Amino acid sequence: MELKNFIQMYDEVLPLKILSNLLRYINTVDFHKASVGNEGKIDFNIRRTYTKELNNLNNSMTEVHWHNLLLHFFRNNLSQYAKNTKTIDFNWKTIMNISVLKYEQSGFYDWHTDHFASIPRTMSCILLLNNDYEGGNICFRNPDGSGEMEIEVKPNRMIIWPSNFLYPHTVKPVTKGIRYSVVAWAL
Repeated sequence: MELKNFIQMYDEVLPLKILSNLLRYINTVDFHKASVGNEGKIDFNIRRTYTKELNNLNNSMTEVHWHNLLLHFFRNNLSQYAKNTKTIDFNWKTIMNISVLKYEQSGFYDWHTDHFASIPRTMSCILLLNNDYEGGNICFRNPDGSGEMEIEVKPNRMIIWPSNFLYPHTVKPVTKGIRYSVVAWAL
């Protein structure tokens, strides 16, 4: 099986009413500058992105609701991924850092992988929320820098892949509008 076969896409992940309500909700939250890697540093030369972490230990019941609901959809699609790729299904009990990302015009994230020694992520997930922007495509390439593959932007599409060094990826600069997505990682 080729490496690209382990980059799986699932469309129409959320019911449309839930997607619409989620978009309405994220337009009310405060975002902050996203850090780079596991060091917590902010470097707009590597990553020009804003983030809002969702968790279930928050005083806001609305945020707890969105965290728990999205957790359900991430787990379901990770289980489907295990079936589709014929890999071991770990039940994906430990999903960390569900975050909403906001890429404004000129927002991007340079080439990187999602696994770190201090944060041993196994699987990466992105749920694309909208398509009323230009640019901002997620692209993958081989570890040696060859074979770039661009993912077609579709709202309500979840992309899942292994977090390790074999899957470097980037988010190209947004040239018009605002790109929203939700990311999560399984340990």
